[in-house]
Amino acid sequence: MREHCHTTKKAAAQLAWAAIALIFSPLVQAEITVFQKGGFELQAGLQAGFGYFTTQDTNFGLGRIDVRSGANTGDAEWQEAYLKPVLRAGYEVDRLGRLYAGVAQVATATIGDGDAGGFTDGSDDDIGLEQAYIGWSSVELIGDGETRDVLDISYGRQEFKIGDGFLIYDGDNDQLGKGAAWLSPRYSYKRAALLRINTQPVRGDVFYLEADADQELTELIGINIERVSEEYGTLGLTYLHVFDATPLNFGVREGMHLVSGRVNELSFPQAPNLSLWAEYAVETGSGDDGAIDARAWYAEAHYALADWPWSPTLGYRYAQFSGGDLGATGEEDFDPLFYGWSRGWGTWYQGEITGEWLLFNSNQVNHMVHLSTLPREDLTFGAIFYSFSLDADNYFGTPVSASHFADELNVYLDWAINERATVSALYGAAFPGTAAEEAFQDNKTYHLFEIAIVLSF
Repeated sequence: MREHCHTTKKAAAQLAWAAIALIFSPLVQAEITVFQKGGFELQAGLQAGFGYFTTQDTNFGLGRIDVRSGANTGDAEWQEAYLKPVLRAGYEVDRLGRLYAGVAQVATATIGDGDAGGFTDGSDDDIGLEQAYIGWSSVELIGDGETRDVLDISYGRQEFKIGDGFLIYDGDNDQLGKGAAWLSPRYSYKRAALLRINTQPVRGDVFYLEADADQELTELIGINIERVSEEYGTLGLTYLHVFDATPLNFGVREGMHLVSGRVNELSFPQAPNLSLWAEYAVETGSGDDGAIDARAWYAEAHYALADWPWSPTLGYRYAQFSGGDLGATGEEDFDPLFYGWSRGWGTWYQGEITGEWLLFNSNQVNHMVHLSTLPREDLTFGAIFYSFSLDADNYFGTPVSASHFADELNVYLDWAINERATVSALYGAAFPGTAAEEAFQDNKTYHLFEIAIVLSF
Protein backbone atom coordinates (compact mmCIF):
# COMPACT_ATOMS: atom_id res chain seq x y z
CA MET A 1 0.00 0.00 0.00
CA ARG A 2 2.83 2.43 0.83
CA GLU A 3 4.51 1.82 -2.51
CA HIS A 4 1.21 2.33 -4.33
CA CYS A 5 0.61 5.66 -2.51
CA HIS A 6 4.09 6.85 -3.44
CA THR A 7 3.57 5.95 -7.10
CA THR A 8 0.17 7.67 -7.27
CA LYS A 9 1.36 10.96 -5.74
CA LYS A 10 4.47 10.98 -7.86
CA ALA A 11 2.34 10.45 -10.96
CA ALA A 12 0.23 13.47 -10.00
CA ALA A 13 3.35 15.62 -9.64
CA GLN A 14 4.69 14.39 -12.96
CA LEU A 15 1.38 15.21 -14.66
CA ALA A 16 1.56 18.83 -13.56
CA TRP A 17 5.02 19.38 -15.02
CA ALA A 18 4.42 17.23 -18.10
CA ALA A 19 1.50 19.47 -19.02
CA ILE A 20 3.83 22.50 -18.98
CA ALA A 21 6.55 20.76 -21.01
CA LEU A 22 4.13 19.57 -23.71
CA ILE A 23 3.53 22.82 -25.57
CA PHE A 24 6.72 23.29 -27.57
CA SER A 25 8.55 20.03 -27.08
CA PRO A 26 10.05 18.71 -30.34
CA LEU A 27 8.36 15.41 -29.51
CA VAL A 28 4.89 16.84 -30.17
CA GLN A 29 4.30 15.04 -33.46
CA ALA A 30 1.06 13.18 -34.22
CA GLU A 31 2.48 10.71 -36.73
CA ILE A 32 0.17 8.18 -38.36
CA THR A 33 0.93 4.90 -40.14
CA VAL A 34 0.26 5.33 -43.87
CA PHE A 35 1.54 1.93 -45.04
CA GLN A 36 2.35 -1.34 -43.31
CA LYS A 37 3.18 -4.74 -44.74
CA GLY A 38 5.12 -7.55 -43.17
CA GLY A 39 7.93 -6.02 -41.18
CA PHE A 40 7.81 -2.68 -43.02
CA GLU A 41 6.06 0.40 -41.68
CA LEU A 42 5.85 3.95 -43.07
CA GLN A 43 4.68 6.85 -40.90
CA ALA A 44 3.92 10.45 -41.83
CA GLY A 45 3.28 13.55 -39.79
CA LEU A 46 2.86 17.28 -40.15
CA GLN A 47 3.45 19.98 -37.55
CA ALA A 48 2.63 23.67 -37.88
CA GLY A 49 3.21 26.56 -35.50
CA PHE A 50 2.08 30.19 -35.43
CA GLY A 51 2.96 32.93 -32.95
CA TYR A 52 2.27 36.60 -32.26
CA PHE A 53 4.62 38.69 -30.10
CA THR A 54 4.77 42.31 -28.97
CA THR A 55 7.01 44.24 -26.58
CA GLN A 56 6.88 47.66 -24.92
CA ASP A 57 9.92 49.60 -23.67
CA THR A 58 12.14 46.99 -25.30
CA ASN A 59 15.58 46.68 -23.70
CA PHE A 60 14.32 48.74 -20.74
CA GLY A 61 13.47 51.65 -23.01
CA LEU A 62 16.55 51.65 -25.24
CA GLY A 63 14.72 49.91 -28.10
CA ARG A 64 15.31 46.81 -30.23
CA ILE A 65 18.82 46.64 -31.71
CA ASP A 66 19.11 44.69 -34.96
CA VAL A 67 22.10 42.34 -34.68
CA ARG A 68 23.01 42.57 -38.37
CA SER A 69 22.44 46.26 -39.16
CA GLY A 70 22.92 47.76 -35.71
CA ALA A 71 19.80 49.88 -36.21
CA ASN A 72 17.54 50.79 -33.30
CA THR A 73 13.99 49.91 -34.41
CA GLY A 74 12.16 50.80 -31.18
CA ASP A 75 9.59 48.40 -29.76
CA ALA A 76 9.06 45.06 -31.45
CA GLU A 77 5.90 43.52 -32.89
CA TRP A 78 6.32 40.41 -34.97
CA GLN A 79 4.78 37.12 -36.06
CA GLU A 80 6.38 33.72 -36.63
CA ALA A 81 5.24 30.61 -38.47
CA TYR A 82 6.58 27.23 -39.47
CA LEU A 83 5.48 24.09 -41.28
CA LYS A 84 7.29 20.79 -40.73
CA PRO A 85 6.35 17.58 -42.61
CA VAL A 86 8.08 14.35 -41.58
CA LEU A 87 8.38 10.79 -42.89
CA ARG A 88 9.71 7.82 -40.91
CA ALA A 89 10.22 4.26 -42.11
CA GLY A 90 11.15 1.06 -40.31
CA TYR A 91 11.79 -2.52 -41.37
CA GLU A 92 11.98 -5.24 -38.75
CA VAL A 93 13.58 -8.58 -39.50
CA ASP A 94 13.31 -11.53 -37.09
CA ARG A 95 16.49 -11.91 -35.03
CA LEU A 96 18.28 -9.27 -37.15
CA GLY A 97 16.86 -6.18 -35.49
CA ARG A 98 15.19 -3.18 -37.09
CA LEU A 99 16.39 -0.82 -39.80
CA TYR A 100 14.91 2.68 -39.70
CA ALA A 101 15.22 6.06 -41.39
CA GLY A 102 13.64 9.48 -41.19
CA VAL A 103 13.44 12.70 -43.18
CA ALA A 104 11.83 16.05 -42.37
CA GLN A 105 11.65 19.44 -44.05
CA VAL A 106 10.87 22.74 -42.33
CA ALA A 107 9.65 26.04 -43.74
CA THR A 108 9.88 29.10 -41.46
CA ALA A 109 9.16 32.81 -41.60
CA THR A 110 9.30 35.92 -39.42
CA ILE A 111 7.02 38.86 -40.27
CA GLY A 112 7.01 42.37 -38.85
CA ASP A 113 9.79 44.05 -36.90
CA GLY A 114 11.68 40.88 -36.05
CA ASP A 115 12.27 39.34 -32.63
CA ALA A 116 13.00 41.54 -29.62
CA GLY A 117 16.61 40.35 -29.42
CA GLY A 118 17.32 41.50 -32.99
CA PHE A 119 18.39 38.03 -34.16
CA THR A 120 15.76 37.87 -36.94
CA ASP A 121 13.82 40.49 -38.88
CA GLY A 122 10.69 40.66 -40.99
CA SER A 123 12.48 39.56 -44.17
CA ASP A 124 13.74 36.26 -42.77
CA ASP A 125 12.34 33.01 -44.16
CA ASP A 126 13.81 29.66 -45.07
CA ILE A 127 12.96 26.20 -46.39
CA GLY A 128 15.47 23.54 -45.52
CA LEU A 129 16.19 19.99 -44.51
CA GLU A 130 15.60 19.40 -40.79
CA GLN A 131 16.18 15.64 -40.51
CA ALA A 132 17.77 12.96 -42.69
CA TYR A 133 19.09 9.92 -40.85
CA ILE A 134 19.39 6.15 -40.93
CA GLY A 135 19.83 3.68 -38.11
CA TRP A 136 19.63 0.13 -36.79
CA SER A 137 18.35 -1.14 -33.45
CA SER A 138 18.62 -4.60 -31.94
CA VAL A 139 14.95 -4.93 -30.80
CA GLU A 140 15.68 -7.70 -28.31
CA LEU A 141 13.03 -9.72 -26.49
CA ILE A 142 13.39 -9.15 -22.73
CA GLY A 143 10.56 -11.28 -21.38
CA ASP A 144 6.77 -11.13 -20.98
CA GLY A 145 6.48 -10.32 -24.67
CA GLU A 146 8.20 -6.93 -24.23
CA THR A 147 11.06 -5.66 -26.36
CA ARG A 148 13.80 -3.12 -25.82
CA ASP A 149 16.38 -1.54 -28.10
CA VAL A 150 19.45 -2.72 -26.19
CA LEU A 151 21.69 -1.44 -28.98
CA ASP A 152 20.87 1.46 -31.31
CA ILE A 153 23.18 2.97 -33.92
CA SER A 154 22.25 5.96 -36.10
CA TYR A 155 23.85 8.60 -38.31
CA GLY A 156 22.69 11.73 -40.07
CA ARG A 157 20.90 14.99 -39.44
CA GLN A 158 18.99 14.19 -36.26
CA GLU A 159 18.09 15.29 -32.72
CA PHE A 160 19.99 14.36 -29.57
CA LYS A 161 19.57 15.53 -25.99
CA ILE A 162 21.07 14.75 -22.59
CA GLY A 163 19.26 15.04 -19.28
CA ASP A 164 16.88 17.99 -19.09
CA GLY A 165 18.66 20.03 -21.77
CA PHE A 166 20.94 22.01 -19.45
CA LEU A 167 23.82 21.61 -21.95
CA ILE A 168 22.88 19.34 -24.87
CA TYR A 169 19.47 19.71 -26.49
CA ASP A 170 19.17 22.05 -29.49
CA GLY A 171 21.62 21.86 -32.40
CA ASP A 172 20.19 24.86 -34.29
CA ASN A 173 19.49 28.37 -32.98
CA ASP A 174 17.01 29.36 -35.74
CA GLN A 175 18.66 32.76 -36.21
CA LEU A 176 20.10 35.12 -38.81
CA GLY A 177 17.99 34.53 -41.89
CA LYS A 178 16.14 31.39 -40.93
CA GLY A 179 13.20 32.99 -39.12
CA ALA A 180 10.93 31.72 -36.33
CA ALA A 181 13.58 32.20 -33.63
CA TRP A 182 11.12 31.87 -30.73
CA LEU A 183 9.04 28.99 -32.11
CA SER A 184 12.37 27.29 -32.85
CA PRO A 185 11.22 24.27 -34.89
CA ARG A 186 14.76 23.17 -35.75
CA TYR A 187 16.45 20.92 -33.21
CA SER A 188 18.61 18.60 -35.30
CA TYR A 189 22.38 18.70 -35.47
CA LYS A 190 23.94 19.11 -38.88
CA ARG A 191 25.53 15.70 -38.38
CA ALA A 192 25.21 13.28 -35.51
CA ALA A 193 26.61 9.78 -35.07
CA LEU A 194 25.00 8.06 -32.07
CA LEU A 195 25.58 4.75 -30.33
CA ARG A 196 22.98 4.07 -27.64
CA ILE A 197 23.26 1.14 -25.22
CA ASN A 198 20.35 0.30 -22.92
CA THR A 199 21.00 -2.37 -20.29
CA GLN A 200 18.41 -1.18 -17.79
CA PRO A 201 18.78 0.25 -15.24
CA VAL A 202 22.08 1.49 -16.72
CA ARG A 203 22.15 3.05 -20.17
CA GLY A 204 24.65 5.12 -22.13
CA ASP A 205 25.40 7.14 -25.26
CA VAL A 206 28.56 7.56 -27.29
CA PHE A 207 28.15 10.51 -29.63
CA TYR A 208 29.66 12.74 -32.27
CA LEU A 209 27.84 16.03 -32.94
CA GLU A 210 28.30 18.83 -35.45
CA ALA A 211 26.08 21.86 -34.90
CA ASP A 212 25.01 24.37 -37.54
CA ALA A 213 26.55 27.77 -38.29
CA ASP A 214 24.44 29.47 -35.56
CA GLN A 215 26.43 27.33 -33.14
CA GLU A 216 29.82 28.06 -34.77
CA LEU A 217 29.89 24.72 -36.67
CA THR A 218 30.97 23.19 -33.37
CA GLU A 219 32.17 19.58 -33.56
CA LEU A 220 32.49 17.42 -30.46
CA ILE A 221 32.67 13.85 -29.25
CA GLY A 222 31.46 12.54 -25.91
CA ILE A 223 30.05 9.84 -23.72
CA ASN A 224 27.04 9.88 -21.42
CA ILE A 225 26.17 7.28 -18.76
CA GLU A 226 22.92 7.15 -16.79
CA ARG A 227 21.31 5.02 -14.15
CA VAL A 228 17.55 5.21 -14.62
CA SER A 229 14.97 4.29 -12.00
CA GLU A 230 11.24 4.86 -12.55
CA GLU A 231 10.82 5.14 -8.78
CA TYR A 232 13.84 7.22 -7.77
CA GLY A 233 14.84 9.20 -10.89
CA THR A 234 17.99 9.42 -13.01
CA LEU A 235 21.67 9.85 -12.14
CA GLY A 236 23.93 10.89 -15.03
CA LEU A 237 27.56 11.63 -15.89
CA THR A 238 28.71 13.23 -19.15
CA TYR A 239 32.11 13.94 -20.71
CA LEU A 240 32.62 15.73 -24.01
CA HIS A 241 35.49 17.29 -25.95
CA VAL A 242 35.08 20.09 -28.51
CA PHE A 243 37.75 19.58 -31.16
CA ASP A 244 36.65 22.16 -33.73
CA ALA A 245 34.63 25.39 -33.83
CA THR A 246 34.55 28.63 -35.82
CA PRO A 247 34.83 31.54 -33.34
CA LEU A 248 31.87 33.91 -33.47
CA ASN A 249 29.94 34.57 -30.25
CA PHE A 250 30.96 32.01 -27.66
CA GLY A 251 34.57 32.91 -26.84
CA VAL A 252 36.80 29.89 -26.29
CA ARG A 253 35.12 26.72 -27.50
CA GLU A 254 37.65 24.79 -29.59
CA GLY A 255 39.77 22.60 -27.28
CA MET A 256 37.20 22.53 -24.48
CA HIS A 257 36.78 19.54 -22.15
CA LEU A 258 33.50 19.39 -20.25
CA VAL A 259 32.56 17.11 -17.36
CA SER A 260 29.03 17.18 -15.95
CA GLY A 261 27.19 15.25 -13.24
CA ARG A 262 23.44 15.49 -12.64
CA VAL A 263 20.29 14.13 -11.05
CA ASN A 264 16.94 14.42 -12.85
CA GLU A 265 13.60 14.02 -11.10
CA LEU A 266 15.15 12.48 -8.00
CA SER A 267 12.49 11.37 -5.51
CA PHE A 268 12.13 9.32 -2.34
CA PRO A 269 9.34 7.08 -1.02
CA GLN A 270 9.37 9.03 2.26
CA ALA A 271 8.51 12.28 0.40
CA PRO A 272 6.51 11.26 -2.68
CA ASN A 273 5.45 14.81 -3.59
CA LEU A 274 9.03 16.15 -3.66
CA SER A 275 11.19 16.02 -6.81
CA LEU A 276 14.76 17.26 -7.18
CA TRP A 277 16.92 18.28 -10.13
CA ALA A 278 20.57 19.34 -10.07
CA GLU A 279 23.61 19.52 -12.34
CA TYR A 280 27.23 20.66 -12.01
CA ALA A 281 29.41 21.27 -15.07
CA VAL A 282 33.11 22.16 -15.39
CA GLU A 283 34.71 23.45 -18.62
CA THR A 284 38.50 23.39 -18.98
CA GLY A 285 41.09 23.16 -21.74
CA SER A 286 42.74 25.33 -24.35
CA GLY A 287 42.98 25.64 -28.11
CA ASP A 288 43.86 28.09 -30.84
CA ASP A 289 41.49 30.70 -29.38
CA GLY A 290 42.80 30.56 -25.81
CA ALA A 291 42.07 28.76 -22.55
CA ILE A 292 38.84 28.22 -20.67
CA ASP A 293 38.17 27.55 -17.00
CA ALA A 294 34.46 27.95 -16.27
CA ARG A 295 31.71 26.39 -14.17
CA ALA A 296 27.95 26.27 -13.90
CA TRP A 297 25.51 24.53 -11.62
CA TYR A 298 21.93 24.54 -10.46
CA ALA A 299 19.74 22.93 -7.83
CA GLU A 300 15.96 22.77 -8.14
CA ALA A 301 13.13 21.36 -6.04
CA HIS A 302 9.42 20.89 -6.82
CA TYR A 303 6.72 20.07 -4.32
CA ALA A 304 3.33 18.94 -5.61
CA LEU A 305 0.26 19.47 -3.47
CA ALA A 306 -1.55 16.73 -5.35
CA ASP A 307 -4.58 16.61 -3.03
CA TRP A 308 -5.30 20.36 -3.19
CA PRO A 309 -7.75 21.96 -5.65
CA TRP A 310 -6.05 22.60 -9.00
CA SER A 311 -3.11 20.34 -7.93
CA PRO A 312 -0.62 23.21 -7.41
CA THR A 313 3.10 22.53 -7.72
CA LEU A 314 5.66 24.92 -6.22
CA GLY A 315 9.23 25.00 -7.46
CA TYR A 316 12.42 26.84 -6.56
CA ARG A 317 15.74 26.91 -8.43
CA TYR A 318 19.13 28.48 -7.80
CA ALA A 319 21.47 28.59 -10.80
CA GLN A 320 24.95 30.05 -11.24
CA PHE A 321 26.97 30.41 -14.46
CA SER A 322 30.50 31.77 -14.12
CA GLY A 323 31.57 35.03 -15.72
CA GLY A 324 34.96 36.57 -16.39
CA ASP A 325 36.25 39.86 -15.06
CA LEU A 326 37.27 42.47 -17.61
CA GLY A 327 40.94 42.11 -18.51
CA ALA A 328 41.28 38.69 -16.86
CA THR A 329 43.62 36.14 -18.40
CA GLY A 330 41.76 33.15 -19.80
CA GLU A 331 38.05 32.71 -20.41
CA GLU A 332 35.90 32.27 -17.32
CA ASP A 333 32.57 32.95 -19.04
CA PHE A 334 30.64 29.69 -19.01
CA ASP A 335 29.77 28.39 -22.48
CA PRO A 336 26.13 27.19 -22.39
CA LEU A 337 26.56 25.02 -25.52
CA PHE A 338 23.28 23.63 -26.92
CA TYR A 339 20.72 24.19 -24.17
CA GLY A 340 17.02 24.27 -25.04
CA TRP A 341 13.38 23.97 -24.06
CA SER A 342 12.86 20.67 -22.24
CA ARG A 343 10.78 20.65 -19.03
CA GLY A 344 8.70 23.65 -20.03
CA TRP A 345 8.79 27.31 -19.05
CA GLY A 346 12.10 28.30 -17.51
CA THR A 347 14.17 25.37 -18.80
CA TRP A 348 16.46 26.44 -20.08
CA TYR A 349 15.37 29.85 -21.35
CA GLN A 350 15.22 31.45 -17.92
CA GLY A 351 12.67 34.20 -18.30
CA GLU A 352 10.76 35.00 -21.49
CA ILE A 353 12.40 38.43 -21.58
CA THR A 354 15.75 38.08 -19.82
CA GLY A 355 16.41 34.46 -20.77
CA GLU A 356 15.23 34.76 -24.37
CA TRP A 357 16.76 38.09 -25.35
CA LEU A 358 19.21 39.45 -22.73
CA LEU A 359 21.14 36.80 -20.76
CA PHE A 360 22.06 33.43 -22.19
CA ASN A 361 23.16 31.12 -19.35
CA SER A 362 26.57 32.69 -18.90
CA ASN A 363 27.88 35.26 -16.36
CA GLN A 364 24.71 35.18 -14.31
CA VAL A 365 23.21 34.08 -10.99
CA ASN A 366 19.48 33.32 -10.88
CA HIS A 367 16.75 32.64 -8.36
CA MET A 368 13.48 31.23 -9.69
CA VAL A 369 10.16 30.62 -7.91
CA HIS A 370 7.55 28.79 -9.99
CA LEU A 371 3.90 28.09 -9.17
CA SER A 372 1.99 25.84 -11.55
CA THR A 373 -1.67 24.78 -11.30
CA LEU A 374 -4.06 22.51 -13.21
CA PRO A 375 -7.57 24.00 -13.19
CA ARG A 376 -8.47 21.22 -15.64
CA GLU A 377 -6.53 18.30 -17.11
CA ASP A 378 -6.21 20.20 -20.39
CA LEU A 379 -5.38 23.58 -18.85
CA THR A 380 -2.25 24.78 -17.03
CA PHE A 381 -1.99 28.16 -15.36
CA GLY A 382 1.22 29.36 -13.74
CA ALA A 383 3.43 32.21 -12.60
CA ILE A 384 7.22 32.44 -12.41
CA PHE A 385 9.33 35.03 -10.61
CA TYR A 386 13.04 35.42 -11.42
CA SER A 387 15.80 37.50 -9.88
CA PHE A 388 18.92 37.90 -12.05
CA SER A 389 22.39 39.07 -11.07
CA LEU A 390 25.69 39.12 -12.95
CA ASP A 391 28.47 36.84 -11.74
CA ALA A 392 31.13 39.31 -12.92
CA ASP A 393 30.54 43.08 -13.05
CA ASN A 394 30.20 43.51 -16.81
CA TYR A 395 27.46 42.98 -19.38
CA PHE A 396 29.05 41.53 -22.54
CA GLY A 397 32.12 43.68 -21.95
CA THR A 398 30.32 46.82 -20.73
CA PRO A 399 31.46 47.53 -17.15
CA VAL A 400 28.77 47.99 -14.50
CA SER A 401 29.06 49.04 -10.87
CA ALA A 402 26.55 46.57 -9.36
CA SER A 403 25.64 42.94 -9.93
CA HIS A 404 21.81 43.09 -9.75
CA PHE A 405 20.61 42.90 -13.36
CA ALA A 406 16.82 42.52 -13.30
CA ASP A 407 13.75 40.92 -11.74
CA GLU A 408 11.13 39.34 -13.97
CA LEU A 409 7.58 38.07 -13.65
CA ASN A 410 5.97 35.68 -16.15
CA VAL A 411 2.29 34.68 -16.05
CA TYR A 412 1.25 31.99 -18.51
CA LEU A 413 -1.63 29.81 -19.66
CA ASP A 414 -1.26 26.55 -21.60
CA TRP A 415 -4.31 24.89 -23.17
CA ALA A 416 -4.31 21.49 -24.83
CA ILE A 417 -7.39 21.99 -27.01
CA ASN A 418 -7.29 18.39 -28.24
CA GLU A 419 -4.72 15.79 -29.25
CA ARG A 420 -3.71 17.87 -32.27
CA ALA A 421 -3.74 21.48 -31.07
CA THR A 422 -2.14 23.32 -28.14
CA VAL A 423 -2.21 27.04 -27.35
CA SER A 424 0.05 28.97 -25.02
CA ALA A 425 -0.06 32.62 -23.94
CA LEU A 426 2.25 34.58 -21.64
CA TYR A 427 2.62 38.08 -20.25
CA GLY A 428 6.02 39.09 -18.92
CA ALA A 429 7.48 42.16 -17.21
CA ALA A 430 11.17 42.71 -16.47
CA PHE A 431 12.20 45.36 -13.94
CA PRO A 432 15.77 46.66 -14.43
CA GLY A 433 18.37 46.55 -11.71
CA THR A 434 21.38 48.83 -11.50
CA ALA A 435 23.44 46.68 -13.88
CA ALA A 436 20.77 46.77 -16.61
CA GLU A 437 20.20 50.50 -16.14
CA GLU A 438 23.92 51.16 -16.66
CA ALA A 439 24.25 48.72 -19.57
CA PHE A 440 21.19 50.00 -21.47
CA GLN A 441 21.24 53.61 -20.24
CA ASP A 442 17.54 53.49 -19.42
CA ASN A 443 15.33 52.24 -16.57
CA LYS A 444 11.85 51.51 -17.92
CA THR A 445 9.94 48.28 -17.24
CA TYR A 446 10.25 45.90 -20.20
CA HIS A 447 6.85 44.36 -21.14
CA LEU A 448 6.13 41.34 -23.34
CA PHE A 449 3.02 39.54 -24.57
CA GLU A 450 3.12 36.38 -26.66
CA ILE A 451 0.63 33.79 -27.87
CA ALA A 452 1.30 30.72 -29.99
CA ILE A 453 -0.47 27.65 -31.31
CA VAL A 454 1.06 24.34 -32.39
CA LEU A 455 -0.89 21.92 -34.60
CA SER A 456 0.06 18.30 -35.22
CA PHE A 457 -1.46 16.06 -37.88
